[in-house]
Amino acid sequence: MTQTLEKAFQEAAKLPVAEQDILATFILDHWALLAALNEGIEAADQGKAGPLEEVEKMISRWISK
Repeated sequence: MTQTLEKAFQEAAKLPVAEQDILATFILDHWALLAALNEGIEAADQGKAGPLEEVEKMISRWISK
């Protein structure tokens, strides 16, 4: 583990439990988003992406949830 990450965890451990849970949820959601974006980029690089219009419709539906 890097020193920066170690420091971040030490500081997070000082937060109240509810705030620790909020921070943990944010981090996990962020990682999931990054993984999904990387998967989409890989698919696009392999020519497996859908037409832009379809992708825009999908994003509009996701945002409205």
